[in-house]
Formats: sequence, C-alpha cells, structure tokens
Amino acid sequence: MADEIIYSGIGDLSLAAALSAEYILLAADRNALPNHPALQYVGDISVGAHSAVIKVPHIGLMGYNLLASTGDGSSVANTALTDGSTSVTVGRYSKAYEASDLAKMTAGAGGLSAQVFAMDAMVSGALTLTSLVANLMDNFSTVVGSTGVDMTVANFLDAITALEVANAQGPLLAVLHSQQFGDFRKDLGINSGGAVQFAPASAEMIKVSGGGLVGSFAGVDIVVSNYVPTMNGGDDRGGGMFAKGAILWADGSVGSDGSPDQMVIGGKVLFERDRTARSGLTAYVSHRYLGVAEGIDGFGVTISTDA
Repeated sequence: MADEIIYSGIGDLSLAAALSAEYILLAADRNALPNHPALQYVGDISVGAHSAVIKVPHIGLMGYNLLASTGDGSSVANTALTDGSTSVTVGRYSKAYEASDLAKMTAGAGGLSAQVFAMDAMVSGALTLTSLVANLMDNFSTVVGSTGVDMTVANFLDAITALEVANAQGPLLAVLHSQQFGDFRKDLGINSGGAVQFAPASAEMIKVSGGGLVGSFAGVDIVVSNYVPTMNGGDDRGGGMFAKGAILWADGSVGSDGSPDQMVIGGKVLFERDRTARSGLTAYVSHRYLGVAEGIDGFGVTISTDA
C-alpha cells in the first residue's frame, strides 16, 4: 500500500501540539490568612489619617499596676503611667504583567485575558498581606523549639505556656510552615495516643476564614503558610504563635478616576489596564497599600524547628 494519509505526513495541516482548554497553575502558596481576632487591624490611612504612618499607643492601665499597701491616713504616692507606641507604615505594593496582542490571541484557554489578570490581582493582594505577616514570625524575642529538630506537640504547648506567662490574652493564632505543621501532625499522631485531638477546619470555616486555616489544637487556630521564613542559616523555619497586639496591620482604600481602564477590587486593590498602542502591548497593573509591624513583643512566640 502507498499514499496513506497519516499524522506524521500532514505537518502543514496540523499543529505539533494542541493547547488544552484548561491550564495548570504553577506551584505557589495560595493560602490567605483568615480574618482572625489575633491579627489586629489598626486603620485605613485614606480615612482622615493625613499620614502614611499610623501610631498605635500602648498604655499600662486596666490592672497593669496593682494598688500599694498604704497606711491609714497616709498620702499615697503617684504611680508612674507606663506607655509606649508602635508605628505602622503603609506603603505601596504593585505588580505588572505586559502582553502583546499576538500573545493574547494565541495563548488559548483565556490564560492572558483581562479577567484572569484581575482575579490574579485580587488573590495576590491577599497573599501579599499573608507574606508580610508570616515574615514577622521569626522576630519575637521568646523562642521555643530546637534547631535542626522536627516540630513536636510539646513545642506547640510550650508556645501556649510562654504566652500565658506573658499575660497575653486569647484567642491565639499559630502561623506555621508546611514542614512544621507536617512534623507536628506526625508527632501528634504517633505520640499522643488520641489523648489530645486536632480539630480540622470545616469547609464552612475555610470558606469564611480563608484557605490557610487548617484547624485548631488546644484552643489555638492554626494557619499554614510557606511564606514563613527560614532561620539559623536556612536550617530551620521560624513559625510563630501570637495573641492580639503582637502583629498590627493597616492599609489604604483605593479609588479610581472613573476611567474604564481602572477597576477597584474590594475597595483595597486597584487594577489597571495600560495600553501602549504603538507597540501593540497591554499592561495589567495591580496595586495594594499595606503596612505590617510587630506590636507588643511578649504577645508573640517564635517556633523555631527543623526546615
């Protein structure tokens, strides 16, 4: 037989490969922080602040100083008022993708569409806050865990105790790297004998609070984020546990100029289209204004364990 029409012989009629109608996202940590009371939101600079810096006072009242024994008829001395402050500086965080008309026409699967870039702006805005908070976990003066040693249930309980000793008020939130949480979960399964139970987050909790919330243990909610930094020359991960007042954050609400090339997402993320007609290029730019700072150091504990 001869002259059969076979796939290898019709190179001018077919593509070397056809694009699927779906695309696969590259690996990235997409776990956003939950709306949790331990994360203290201190304000929006666009609402009458007239400054990019929000100063949060600390004040030693409501039982900070006790009454002193004073003789009958004697004058009581003044007690010095203890105070302090934390400044949270809000700055711009931005990102831009620029694609040619030809690239958008041939990309397929909607991978380079304005809608996809807008969704990316929303997700990236939330994850930028997650990254800023996670990167403060290794800053606390109180540290539990041992370098080069896997995280254990005991490390988790030690962190709770340290916060209780510091008079930190719950609820508490732990932010752990995936490796730390995996080691913690393994130790829990092998050594606890079921005496203490881990409560996984329900689908409804995740829907309300964000994908990073994995559950709670001993009354402490746990978020897993791979933005948790390394410590000790990269040998360890520096996760943490904290109460309200340890981590303060602020932001700014953004507005548009009424341009059809601008869109405000959730009042906080500005998404813009910037067209360069001469080059046939369109840039998709996103902005968010954020600030994160450590507040009261004693209200947080760093959990340093093997990476």
